[in-house]
Amino acid sequence: MNAEVSNTLADNFEKQYRSPRVPNFYVRAATQQDDAQLGKLISEHMPSNGMILSYERNPSYISASKTQYNRPDIRVVVPEHQPNKVVGMMNLGWKYCFVNGKSDVLRYVSDLRLDQDYRGQKILHLLMDYLQDELPKDGMLQSIVLEGNVAAREILHQKRKGFPTPYHYDDIQTFMVSQVQKPASYGLFKFERLTADKIPAVNDFVQSMQAHYNFLPNYDFSGLLDGQHAFWRGLKLEDFHLAYNLDNQLVGIYGLWNQKSFKQSRVVHYSWPMKFAKPFYNVYAQVKGALLLPKQDGAINYLMLHSALCHPQHLQVFSSLLYHAKCQMHQYRKRAFCITLAKNDPRIQQMQRTHSYTIQAIHSFHSFQGNPFECFDRSKISYFECGRI
Repeated sequence: MNAEVSNTLADNFEKQYRSPRVPNFYVRAATQQDDAQLGKLISEHMPSNGMILSYERNPSYISASKTQYNRPDIRVVVPEHQPNKVVGMMNLGWKYCFVNGKSDVLRYVSDLRLDQDYRGQKILHLLMDYLQDELPKDGMLQSIVLEGNVAAREILHQKRKGFPTPYHYDDIQTFMVSQVQKPASYGLFKFERLTADKIPAVNDFVQSMQAHYNFLPNYDFSGLLDGQHAFWRGLKLEDFHLAYNLDNQLVGIYGLWNQKSFKQSRVVHYSWPMKFAKPFYNVYAQVKGALLLPKQDGAINYLMLHSALCHPQHLQVFSSLLYHAKCQMHQYRKRAFCITLAKNDPRIQQMQRTHSYTIQAIHSFHSFQGNPFECFDRSKISYFECGRI
């Protein structure tokens, strides 16, 4: 990012945005003093597959957002005469990634939340006015919304006056994997842990994957070396594993990411059918080594699969990565890991060899100025890392 853009963003950070349509509130940048209120807003309940989930960021939302974005940009709505009371929020952070085979940045809109006590007071319209007035006219935003989140879809996926037009880009699935069949090809690959001397080769491997995937983060694994880089929070060198073929060529990588210290998914409610089935399922899960469903208000205990990368047509490599990850996760005393794939990713067919709980979601772009799809090479596969969604 050049100095001019950085300075512009710094100037915007100090601004207060007002809209004549919503005179009693204004938008400003979040501060550290807002952190507790942001944490409360972000834990709003989300429906998914017979459960109501709460996606929490404890102990600090602001700190956790630094793992989600290379550069977070948290905007809050406050009443005109109560500037310290947060009644709405959204994160418009920047992600450094590869687009059409080149290093680029995309802005990703997430964590759009409104205080229920202030709904009906045009707070959402104020945020949309902010987007229209403050973002570049030819800019676009990226979003991912759970298929079952009807409220968010009504806001983001329907054409509405004063809102950026939504463009459905592709569908994605997140798999919470508890069991993986051992592939017959497993013996064709050897796995080694990541060490400092292998980082240049791993960075080069990620660079090579831009030929196949769009929106792949521009990873620099040297951020793991001192253990203090915010983007790599909760990760160590030894959490990553490299797959080599019999010719000693690097053909795949993945990491296991325990986010529980800063990001939790809690089940706050089960539907009646789920409530009835849960005890029987948990007996089955205990025997089979599958993920146990927690008590109501309990956190789900799992890992995220970080940077699960290989050539999209190398299905033997991918199935071996999955099986190796399943074997490794027991060292973390976990029963499941999550991975997110686009439905047109050829590797998704290998998920049939797993025992997984699946969540559907929709990947969209939003623009005030025309269909942004022409900006993207649609032959490339959308890449998602569930730990940063």
